[in-house]
Amino acid sequence: MEPISRQRHLRRILFSIALLIAIGLVGCREAPPAGIVASPQGQTPAATAQDAATAPIAPGDSATPAAAGDAWAAVRQRGRLIVGTSADYPPFAYYTEDFQLTGYDIALARLLGERLGVEVEFNDMAFDGLGGALQVGQIDVAIAAISITDQRRQTVDFSNLYFVSEGAALARAGEGITINRLEDLAPFRVAVQSGSVYQTWLEEEAIATGLLPADQLLVYVAASQAVADLRAGLVDVAIADALPLEVAARDEGLQIVGRGLNRQRLAVALGRGSTLLSPINEALFDLQNEGELARLAEEFLSLDGEELAPLPEAEAATPETETPEASEPARAPECVNAMTLIAHLSLDDDAMRAPPPISPGTPFQKSWRLQNNGTCTWGEGYVLTPVGGNVPQASMGGAPTVVPGPVAPGQTVDVTVNLVAPLLPGVYQGFWTMRGPNGLLFGDRIWVGITVPSLPTPTPPPTATTSPTIAFTVDRTSIRAGECVTFTWQVSDGGTVFFAAQGQNWQQNQVAPSAGQGECPQSTTTYELRVVDAGGAAVVRSIRIDVQPAPNAPLIEAFTVTPSNQIVAGQCVEVRWRLSGDVDNVRVSRNETTLWNGAPLSGTSRDCPAAGNYAYAIEVTGPGGTSRALENVTVLAATPAPGTPTTTPAPGQAPVITSFGVNPSRIFVGSCVTVSWGVGGNVNRVQLRRDGVLVLDFALFTGSVTDCLNAEGMYEYRIDAANAQGGTAFQQATVVVVR
Repeated sequence: MEPISRQRHLRRILFSIALLIAIGLVGCREAPPAGIVASPQGQTPAATAQDAATAPIAPGDSATPAAAGDAWAAVRQRGRLIVGTSADYPPFAYYTEDFQLTGYDIALARLLGERLGVEVEFNDMAFDGLGGALQVGQIDVAIAAISITDQRRQTVDFSNLYFVSEGAALARAGEGITINRLEDLAPFRVAVQSGSVYQTWLEEEAIATGLLPADQLLVYVAASQAVADLRAGLVDVAIADALPLEVAARDEGLQIVGRGLNRQRLAVALGRGSTLLSPINEALFDLQNEGELARLAEEFLSLDGEELAPLPEAEAATPETETPEASEPARAPECVNAMTLIAHLSLDDDAMRAPPPISPGTPFQKSWRLQNNGTCTWGEGYVLTPVGGNVPQASMGGAPTVVPGPVAPGQTVDVTVNLVAPLLPGVYQGFWTMRGPNGLLFGDRIWVGITVPSLPTPTPPPTATTSPTIAFTVDRTSIRAGECVTFTWQVSDGGTVFFAAQGQNWQQNQVAPSAGQGECPQSTTTYELRVVDAGGAAVVRSIRIDVQPAPNAPLIEAFTVTPSNQIVAGQCVEVRWRLSGDVDNVRVSRNETTLWNGAPLSGTSRDCPAAGNYAYAIEVTGPGGTSRALENVTVLAATPAPGTPTTTPAPGQAPVITSFGVNPSRIFVGSCVTVSWGVGGNVNRVQLRRDGVLVLDFALFTGSVTDCLNAEGMYEYRIDAANAQGGTAFQQATVVVVR
């Protein structure tokens, strides 16, 4: 079967429902309603039926291969419809914050089960492996936002459509822009809605291929704000579903400049010749006539009733263009890859109801027992590989692990992977699946779930006796993540004054002897005021800001100003940001003057300030709270006074480590250090390692963590910054732990 490639991370879609055009179905059948297995996360064989979302199928209990018998009779005899899905694709299929399966496709499968009079059991699987799972009879049907293609029809059958959508391009009238294909977008700044199929399409097909620079894709919370910024000239083209853009184009200042982009036709996939096809089509017919499909579209695809185009009357027969083709059976591949989870051999989390605790930064192992239920023998080239998690850090430093082989069809194998608990407290669920020599993923999506507990707050070092010539204060020392504090200082004995967070390059942060500055630390951070006299002697005052997590507030994944710290009048800075979470509004400002209100979730803004001191800020509001971040920049006069320090702008296409430090550099066993870093330039991934082991992935561009070390020895910390073009930068620092 052709790999079922599709865009990931779809959350909300504005679409013109030409939905179920030609959904005509054969006949009608009454089916008594039945209880549905509303299953959460996948289970071990000991799980009950009610909890078996992705439970391994016991021998003799698998779905019947279509070619081997009557699939519909097997489902009725079993009393369960086994549905393969891929729960990494909201809003069609995904896990809630409490690890329960939900989404449009999940709800549709449950309604189909009701109409068929059977329970529903979900297998969360690698998307690419759904076709193989159908071929070997591991599942009865696949419902996972699968688009129909002629090539796929050669190995699977499709039901009638349950979703149809296509995109369009909107631009300002009179601009001379025409978008007929993806390549036509290359010169333009493109706006899309967060989580839409068009965002993922452009990220995978344009940005990842280098066709469109990452800075030219602007991601918005609300499509209306994207259209408003298009009118204002902040972006050149907006990509969304055709229907809402047609409505926007009623404004004479805007016009549709492209159609037919990224068309999708979704249906239920079944094994070739499956006798389930007719019952599934009949159930879809009933659901359409009763308005249930329209209700699901409103509930899961964020559509108001007024946005739904009227559905055509259902036909008694499927139009020829959508009828599964009765083509000659395709030549079967030499073998089919498939995999089933049999058991968690260690760290069983009870379907994420009780993730075991692992101390932050602690190496550990996770083991599973897997069964080869395909027809290929696993040998060289077969690996178990990480495929994401509930947060980026849930990868826990995992790397693809070779499967001990050979493993013949029907045999089981135990696989162990090496992991490291993240440094930040929280609940983590990392997903893994099999990858074959052809590079395609297959089999059940298995997982490791842990809880990283909060460590006791280390006792801060005693504050040095206040010098009568140095006053250093802050308005408060305890805040919630997303809040800001204001430092003030006054130095009256001369000398050069520097202000910076511990671990930053303080030499680049010279300040006036009497001044103040706002800071918005994302985690507990110690700030230092350093006064250096003419002889080079330094006096340092420290204040620690304790930051309590705000787990429901939006997350500022990155906020950078490049060049950082200092520039010369006449130079410009690039303000870049990347956000996630539930966001209502984004505001970017300079010294409280709004630069961009209603800004996208990821974007860039160029600013050329005059000489002076500036605080660039981003404020992100959402139902769960507000998050803020600050970056301070000093703009020196065009002709600086002799001896005034200046900085060279960071190269635009290379990552730059602006600061990295571990303090203190020598501690006693059981004590803690603060690891702080800052990166700039063109960066899309930041990683922190301790002694070569990845302990923090996709870290913030500026941040710090506390790490407590319980064994004596020398530890090496390393920060790595990388970009999509292959550029890298790193710095290292060591800590000595003694008894």
